Amino acid sequence: MTQKTQRLATIRKIIRGELIGSQEELIERLAECGIFVTQSTLSRDLKFMNVAKVPHKSNGYIYVLPNSSPHD
Repeated sequence: MTQKTQRLATIRKIIRGELIGSQEELIERLAECGIFVTQSTLSRDLKFMNVAKVPHKSNGYIYVLPNSSPHD
């Protein structure tokens, strides 16, 4: 598995399982998983993955993957 493939898979896993509201927060979570990434690389990854930021009733805005519903 390439470094990018693993990074994208980890981003998907984090976004699916947690309420992530900022790139900074996502960078911190990736670092906890041993993946160190710059903000610009993360931004490109999110765009490549078609990740959207949507309103959440208790957490402001959160990232969601395409074809998935926001966390409750």
